[in-house]
Amino acid sequence: MITSKKARHAAPTGKFSSFKKFTAVAVFCAMVTFSAITAASDGKTAYITDGNISYTIPADDGSINDVLNNAGITLYSGDETIVTEQSGDTLSITIKRAFPVTVNAYGSSSIVRLNGGTVSDALKAAGVDAAAADFITPAPTAELSEGTEITVVKGVKVYLIKGGEETLVYVPEGTVKDALAYAGCELCSENNGEIKDTDAVKANMRLCVDEVFYRTTFVSKELPPKTVEEKTDSLKVGEKKLKTEGKAGKAEISYKEKYINGELVEKKEDKTTIKYKPVDNIILVGTAVENSDETGVEASKDENEEIGVTAENTAADIIAEEEPAVDTAEETVHEESGLSYKSVITGSCTAYWEPDGITATGTVPKVGTVAVDPSIIPYGTKLYIASEDGSYVYGYAVAEDTGGACMAGEIIADLYMNSEADCSDFGRRVLNVYILD
Repeated sequence: MITSKKARHAAPTGKFSSFKKFTAVAVFCAMVTFSAITAASDGKTAYITDGNISYTIPADDGSINDVLNNAGITLYSGDETIVTEQSGDTLSITIKRAFPVTVNAYGSSSIVRLNGGTVSDALKAAGVDAAAADFITPAPTAELSEGTEITVVKGVKVYLIKGGEETLVYVPEGTVKDALAYAGCELCSENNGEIKDTDAVKANMRLCVDEVFYRTTFVSKELPPKTVEEKTDSLKVGEKKLKTEGKAGKAEISYKEKYINGELVEKKEDKTTIKYKPVDNIILVGTAVENSDETGVEASKDENEEIGVTAENTAADIIAEEEPAVDTAEETVHEESGLSYKSVITGSCTAYWEPDGITATGTVPKVGTVAVDPSIIPYGTKLYIASEDGSYVYGYAVAEDTGGACMAGEIIADLYMNSEADCSDFGRRVLNVYILD
């Protein structure tokens, strides 16, 4: 494990990026939009771009406002105009429309209109001054887009006591249960009911906790074929013949596992997925009574030919072709949304950064390097890491390093980042760690 200069961050950052600086041309042009500066002299043509709509109109003596009004264009709060003069007789105007961004901060909601920027810019526009310990979703550096919804929750300082050791962390304001769920913990059994899950989390609370993480595992189960008898007068009474040779099916059973302080304490069956249906053994059972009448014999012979049953048929010759062949090899890989994986571990993850270090396996750390407890996730294991709802994706990774907090059962993975700032932005998150095949 990297031992020097490591920056680990269990609480989110409150450092925001400043507003993107617009170019001098853009600022000047925005001012021009609402002023009475003359657009051009006689004979000038204005080319206006408003999203996917383009206009070409005369721009004789008049202000930029006059040009836009002549085109039937209305500007709203937050809209930006960029004006450039292509030549002496042409004018180019580009309109960058603002879009609404919802800011939910400390129990209040507001909407601001911006035409770009980051979450930090939206918070500043909404007059929200978040503290360094507060929890901001999406991250302050995330780019804004139409429909972005930002949530800011007050961070509360608490002390988590596990195995006699006390750790200071910041958790989101709310109930004790919700706060500890963020930290990947639960109240320990030694709490004796002094503090309840439903209590409001308060500053400087001391909480006895157990480290908790969840994992989903998959087990393959063979489904044996049934044997079904089918009566036929193509065979004499007492005769039997194989019509369809059965094949075993396969089911995949998923189990939800709960670990407390690294120990498996609960395993529940979640759901069963049929991968291949079994094919029944079908046995033809004769019902024909022996008859010397030649007409009856011929009829039986014709029926035999229709269903393909003859004395020379082998079992393989008369297997029905309705069902595909079934691979009876053990199958432990689960496939969903194009991702093929053996199992998934759900739990808290943190981030670290060390520009000059070497991992426990001798590699140079980079984005995609993950520190783990090798007794749970062996070195060299290929991983895919993302939040359950897909709002955060770390992506494909490899277990190459040892994580001290992982070994202590406090987290399931430590993700390498490019900088200390990236670590701060990441903070501590509950993610799904997919074990790839």
